[in-house]
This record gives sequence, C-alpha cells and structure tokens, in this order.
Amino acid sequence: MKVLLSGYYGFDNAGDDAVLFAIVQALREVMPDVDITVLSNQPEKTAEEFGVKAVNRWGKTSLPKAIKNCDVLISGGGSLLQDVTSKNGILYYLGVIKLAQMMRKKVIVYAQGIGPVNEPRNRALVAKILNKVQAITVRDMDSRRELMEMGVYREIMVAVDPVLGISADSIDAAKGLQLLCDAEAGFLDGKKTLMVAARNWKHSDHFFEEIAKSCDAMATEGWQVVFLPFHYPEDVEAGRAIASLMKQDAVVLSGNYSPEDTMAILKNADLIMGMRLHSLIMGAALLKPMVGLSYDPKVTSFMQLLRQPDCYAVDSVESAQLIRSMKRLQEQTEKEKQMLARNMEIIARQAKAPAEMIRTLQK
Repeated sequence: MKVLLSGYYGFDNAGDDAVLFAIVQALREVMPDVDITVLSNQPEKTAEEFGVKAVNRWGKTSLPKAIKNCDVLISGGGSLLQDVTSKNGILYYLGVIKLAQMMRKKVIVYAQGIGPVNEPRNRALVAKILNKVQAITVRDMDSRRELMEMGVYREIMVAVDPVLGISADSIDAAKGLQLLCDAEAGFLDGKKTLMVAARNWKHSDHFFEEIAKSCDAMATEGWQVVFLPFHYPEDVEAGRAIASLMKQDAVVLSGNYSPEDTMAILKNADLIMGMRLHSLIMGAALLKPMVGLSYDPKVTSFMQLLRQPDCYAVDSVESAQLIRSMKRLQEQTEKEKQMLARNMEIIARQAKAPAEMIRTLQK
C-alpha cells in the first residue's frame, strides 16, 4: 500500500515530528511493506530522519503528483484543523484532502486534535469535506464533540495521540544522557532533574515569573533545572527568558533535536513541567510524573485523559501551586505509579488503532 502523510511536518517542531515518528512506526508494525511518502516543509531532512520518501508540501507539481501516486491519504495527526494559531493552515489541510477526494483517493483523518475553529466559513468547510472521507479518528472526546457541532455526521472514532503508542523500552536513555552531557550547558549527571518545556504565549511575563520562582524553589532543594526546546528556535528563547528570571542556575538546551533524541533526553528527567502538549505526551509514554501548564484546551484534555490533577492555566498560575504539585509528585506512592502504568498500557493500544484501521483498507 502506498500511503501519503499530510501534517505539520518539517518545521522543526519536536511535537509534530514525534507524531510523524509514531505514525510511521505504527504503520510499519501492522504493514511491514507499506510505502510511505510525507508532505514536508524540509523534504530532504524528513526523508533522512524518518527513513521515508518525502516531497515539498508547497510544490505546485510535486503535491498533486504525490496525491495521484498514493492509495491512501492520511491527514494528521496533530492540531491541523484549527484557525487560532494560523488562519491559512486549516485551508491548506482541507485543500489537500479535497484534492485527494477529487482524484478519488481514500482519505483517513488520523488521531487529530480538532479546534478551536471560530470562522463560520471554516466550520462549514470542515463539515462538507470531512463528511466525504473514509474514516475519522480523533485524539480526544472534545475533538469528537467539536466535529459533531460543526455538522460532521459520519462515525468518529476516539483514539489518542499516536506518540502514546511509542514504547518506553525503545527509547535509549543513555543516548539522551550523552546528549545532555555534550550540550556544554552545565548539565551535571547524578542530580535529580526537573525538565521544563515552555513556550512564549500571551501574558508570558506573568507566568514566566511564576515558573522561574517554582524552578528556584526546586533548585534550592538540590534539583537541577533543564529547559528543553520543542519548537526550534522559539523555545530556546523562552527557556533563556525564564532562566534569566531565576536566582539559581539552570541549564538551557539549545539543540534542534529529533523526536527520538528529545524522548531520550526526557527519559533522564525525574519530573517534567510541560507547557508544550507533546512534552506531556512524551512524558506520559515514558511514565514520568508531570505538571501541566495549559495555554490551550488540548493540554487540559490530555491531563484529564491521564487522570492527572496537576494542570494549571498559564493565565492564572501561581508559583505556590506549581511547588505544591511538584512536592506531591515527589511523594507519589508505588500504587499511584502502577495505576499510571496500567492506564498507559490501555492508552498505548488505543494509539495504534488508527493504523490497524488503515490496514483493513488493503482488503
């Protein structure tokens, strides 16, 4: 089967590239002979990094040619169908689906996080185009609800983010430790490590200060604070900004890491404070205790899926809340850890369900 993947790929975003890594892994697990091509902003880099074929997602000839040559178009994962962070992105992704439909190709919406979609025209387009695809899977109940409210009447399967299907055993912690030590940013092996994945957002002055205070509190208790970028280079700047507000020393990583390397680094964390959704998703796959900083409903929804209470809105978060949560997580009982591990086993199986669905299209 020839599969074409459409998503936010090739933009140096560790979260979206981790989604690609997970989808490719899941597809090859259920269909060892699958032929995968990716629409990418950096096709050569994507091809080399993921062992796939890749074409320019903007190409006036390469894009339609790639669609013409595929058997199935996969749209996703990630948060593609929303018009908050980009006004044009939703039109691009719907346009790719529409072009595939015009060429009579099968289309699968793969574990997407839907919304918010605010423009009435965009909401109508989503319903019109998605009602004609072969299958829809979304990563949470809120996404399903949003599609139904937009007028999507076909069956919508709730799965989870594909990254949750990555096995922790497949991630090399030793490689991550080597990357940390090689970064020349002052990382010290052997100290308890808090890893922070932050990003710039509205009112960042307020929550940056609160994050800095909470990180200082951990540092004074002997913890090492490491800022890990998920979107390069923006998150490096965010890490430096927060570190500059701290009284204690912190490590700010400045590398442009692959998804596998990012997870390898995260595997060395004892605790994660994540604003980037995929820092939390990777952390969950690695069974790490986490505090969520929510700037978007998708972050809150994910923490609720895990039944993890330690999640705070960035607009109103206070350092005292973060410190209290991090202390509580340090005292997690073995029973709580086992409960998370059992929950993650179930979730990991759900993460691979869309790939199984695609395999049935071969018949």
